[in-house]
Amino acid sequence: MSLVDSNTYIEPTAGTTLDRARGQFNNTLRSLLTNFRSAAPMAPANLTASGAPIAVPDGTLFHFANSNVNALLIQDSTSVQQTHFTQSFTRVGIGARREDGIVSLMSNVTHYELGELATTATKAGGAALISNARLYLNMGVTGTTADFMDVGIPPTNGSVVNTMIAINGITHDRLNFTFDTVTSSPNNRTNAHLKLDSATAASNVSILFDSLDQVSNVSLVKHSQSAMTNEFSDKPWMDGLSVFAQNDKFANFAAHTISQLAIGNADAQAIGSQFVAPLVPVGTIMLWPTGTAPAGWHVCDGSEINRVNYSHLFDLIGETYGSGDGSSTFALPDLTNRTAVGAGAQTITTKSTAALGSTGALTTASGFASIVDAKITVSISAKDAGGTTVVNDVQSAGHTHTIDIPQLRLNYIIKT
Repeated sequence: MSLVDSNTYIEPTAGTTLDRARGQFNNTLRSLLTNFRSAAPMAPANLTASGAPIAVPDGTLFHFANSNVNALLIQDSTSVQQTHFTQSFTRVGIGARREDGIVSLMSNVTHYELGELATTATKAGGAALISNARLYLNMGVTGTTADFMDVGIPPTNGSVVNTMIAINGITHDRLNFTFDTVTSSPNNRTNAHLKLDSATAASNVSILFDSLDQVSNVSLVKHSQSAMTNEFSDKPWMDGLSVFAQNDKFANFAAHTISQLAIGNADAQAIGSQFVAPLVPVGTIMLWPTGTAPAGWHVCDGSEINRVNYSHLFDLIGETYGSGDGSSTFALPDLTNRTAVGAGAQTITTKSTAALGSTGALTTASGFASIVDAKITVSISAKDAGGTTVVNDVQSAGHTHTIDIPQLRLNYIIKT
């Protein structure tokens, strides 16, 4: 124990005079007021009883203060982990030591023991050091900077597991990726901000989208043909992304435009060799088996529709099949009771005025058939006595023909 004027504590004995014992007792009280402060480590010689040195008792407090250490120590011979100080004095369990910034901490690493905390919070270096204050834990016994871990940064040794994170503990505004990872992919795929990898090379990567009812979840799965040992192994077109429902079936997928290769050949798969095109372009016309067109399509019945609402279709066909009201609408192709024929020599907008009737039969137009007469002269009396002309004119009556066309009535619809 350090005294005001000495670092030695002497316990009065039976032979100590009253005045001397009073002085020793007063010095002890003054030592308590100064927290047993000393710049040198405590030694057994600093504590004597009956004229002989004694061991430092457990629980003894000691304020150790010099250029490297400014800390309150406690004697604990039972639970001390590492002896950086004399006897069994330790800082563990008392609190954190404070250093004037990270530079000061790194210069004093040899004076820390296992399990001790240190903070770099200080105002000595101004705002820069205050704003960068951290809390460090000494996790080693090498006496180097490698012993210290910033407790504000998760360890990288795999000790952080998902059970340490609360359900819904990470909100969307905290899940941000600001790093760039350069890959071997060309063009616009050079920077991948998020990489999903499987635990084993033989496994496919997937993302599970959890639904509110948790019984209709959907997974986005990346299939690799080399790893396909299931029902998709003989289907090379499945080498890519697939969307599956929880019931082991393909799930629905909604998008503005789905595209595919414009030319279906192996060479066309190379990025840059050609572009992709919409799977079903606007303006596509196809047959449909019911009287009502599906969503995103319209029956080709010559209807007038809005130019703004169907701007892509209007950009494509304009007023080709009718100008509508001339400003806000335009007409769709009219294939009602008609069949489409390749344009050929006719313009693409040519439409016949005739249409199939309700029975589907075609009737020819009515007319007259004229027969050119052949005139001959024949005798009507004695030989060489004269003659007359026969079959002066022949004309057939007008009539029509009906042709029954084998048919199945379907609607033509157009992609809007």
